[in-house]
Amino acid sequence: MKKVLLTILSFVVCSAVFAQDLPTNPEPGKCYVRCVTPDVWVNQDITVQVAPAYKKLSVVPAQYRTENEEVVTQSAGQELSVVPAKYETQTFEVVTQEASQKLEKVPGSTDTTTEEMIIQPSYQELSVVPAKYATENFEVVSSEGGQTLSVVPAKLGTENFEVVVKEAGQRLEVIPAKYENRTETVLVEAAYTKLQSIPAKYETRTETVVVKEASQRLEVVPAKWTTENVTVLVQPESSRLEIVPAKYGTETFEVVVKEASQRLEVIPAKWGNETLSYKKQEFGSTLSVVPAKFTSGYEVIEVKPATAKWGMSDTPAADCASSDPNDCRYWCYKNIPAQNITINTTELASDAQVMTKPGCDQAPNSSSDCGMGTYTRRVVLTPATTRVIDIPAVTKTVKKTVMVTPPTTRTIPIPAVNKTVKKTVLVSPATTRVIDIPAVTEQVTRRVMVTPPTTRTIEVPAVTKEVTRTVMVTPPTTRVIDIPAVTKTMKRTIVIDAATTRVTEIPAVTKTMKRTVMATPPTTRAVDIPSKSTTLRKTIITPETTRVVTIPSTSTTMKRTVMATPPTTRVIEVPQKTATLKRTVLANDARVEEKTVPAVNKTVTKEVLQKKGGLTTWKEVDCKIVEYNDLNINWNLGSASLTAAAKAEIDAKLLPVLADGVSVEIASHTDSRGSKSSNRSLSERRAQAVTNYLISKGINSSRIVSNGYGESRLANRCSDGVSCTEREHLANRRTQFRVINAN
Repeated sequence: MKKVLLTILSFVVCSAVFAQDLPTNPEPGKCYVRCVTPDVWVNQDITVQVAPAYKKLSVVPAQYRTENEEVVTQSAGQELSVVPAKYETQTFEVVTQEASQKLEKVPGSTDTTTEEMIIQPSYQELSVVPAKYATENFEVVSSEGGQTLSVVPAKLGTENFEVVVKEAGQRLEVIPAKYENRTETVLVEAAYTKLQSIPAKYETRTETVVVKEASQRLEVVPAKWTTENVTVLVQPESSRLEIVPAKYGTETFEVVVKEASQRLEVIPAKWGNETLSYKKQEFGSTLSVVPAKFTSGYEVIEVKPATAKWGMSDTPAADCASSDPNDCRYWCYKNIPAQNITINTTELASDAQVMTKPGCDQAPNSSSDCGMGTYTRRVVLTPATTRVIDIPAVTKTVKKTVMVTPPTTRTIPIPAVNKTVKKTVLVSPATTRVIDIPAVTEQVTRRVMVTPPTTRTIEVPAVTKEVTRTVMVTPPTTRVIDIPAVTKTMKRTIVIDAATTRVTEIPAVTKTMKRTVMATPPTTRAVDIPSKSTTLRKTIITPETTRVVTIPSTSTTMKRTVMATPPTTRVIEVPQKTATLKRTVLANDARVEEKTVPAVNKTVTKEVLQKKGGLTTWKEVDCKIVEYNDLNINWNLGSASLTAAAKAEIDAKLLPVLADGVSVEIASHTDSRGSKSSNRSLSERRAQAVTNYLISKGINSSRIVSNGYGESRLANRCSDGVSCTEREHLANRRTQFRVINAN
């Protein structure tokens, strides 16, 4: 029963839906697309309060002003001022050092003389006159004499001989003779023998040859020298005078530099302090604001109500009798849930309020001295007086120098100055000793014949030559004409003298070598070396003397102070002193300013269904856009971002087509370079980039299908491994669109 009802329901739905299966009154040659009319939605703005209005209180604090008040800080009084005594200065001289004598040294004279001293006597050195060597040439047999056999070749002479190449015959005038070619061997060179040289055998022997004879050379045994220290007197012994200065004693005596006097000392007045109070500061009220408190909330707003749309099932009915599977599909009215938006809101929990705290003057438990200040005033308790103070005389202790012992001299001996000079003394004279020089030999290699050369006989065969000559086979007939024989002059080699051998003497090979022979034996010659001397300076000293110099006495001018006028006092009036005190006075008490903060509203756009869609209609479309159409989009390498030129291409070609309410497919392709998976991913991203741009232009996403085919639909031969130009690859990097059925 259920199956029957399901079949009936399917038939009813199919009849209702596909009643419009074809457009009415179609025109030949035109294309139509079946579209489902979309729901028409309009945007409606809704204002939502996200924060309530509340009061904002701000405290204007109390304002104070400062007033100045002048008070007496010191009472008027009198003070005594001392008029000091007047002093004058007198000058007097005091002898600080008595007259005396001193000895002055008259320095002695010093003369310097120069004396030459031999520090090394002259002597002779032996210099080796080396032996003279001469170079003489001597011959060394490096290869002994031997014999070699050289072949004396046979002497061959050339003679001319005639060979009959055509015998004499007869020629008939009419009947010519018959001829044939025969081959004949002619001896052109007779056989003979020749000798082949078997070379001598040599071996290499080494012998020692004296290239430099033994000799002798003289080696100088140098003279031995030693260094002796010789003391030379460069300054004679002398003496010098040292002055023993006079001895002085110091006597002390006192000098009055300031006479005794009096001075007045003021006994100052005694002052006392009085503490007085005054109103230093007034206080106003203190206000404190408790701000408003808020709580967080939220509000859900429906921006798009719940709707429904028709949708066709994916599989046809099981008992569909039509060959077209789309004829028996179910149409279902599917629910589309509502779309909501949640907005965070703020709610007022408690409004702002003011807390008042009274000032110091208004507090119930405030102390009596709140806001009071104190200041101190000085008052004279005892007036000032004076008392006389004696000033004793001022003396100065002066030291005077007195000669106790007159100056004398004492003689200090100066020892002689000697200088140690190093002098070279010959210990043993130079001699020579004979050193044997061994002879120098050299290894010489020479060749020595071990086996003398011999000969062996080699048979040389005779030389023959194939010569072709003409022989008459049939004699001519009829008239005989004598034809002379034809001869040819040829050269052949004949043996004049048979080959023999001769012995060739090979001389010994000598090598001229050079050897050094002593021509003159070495001798020695004496070389005179002059003595060495050095110049020394000697000092001749004339002793020094003394002379007496008188030292005058030394006096010092000193100053002493003498009182001219005694001290007195004078009365000084001390004026009253006042001070300015600052008082703080309340000008305006604290107050509260109230400000209302308005509520915060947020505008939310809500979609409202204006017209219900879902009806299937047929629309006429351009037949060209039913097939794939190219969008002239030049993608950057590896990029899926639309350029400004690409967006302009979409606006010009694709948006006018979508304005008719049709649905389109966006298909993007790549070339074959790169992997297949990466090319498919890139093409999908490029197709989606076009779709996203259309959605941003207000096109419903349900009307757009985006597909990326990668390199699966190449437009030319440029597959993997095929060499193509960049223009051919560019033809495959394309993005296309076509109109599709909205159902």
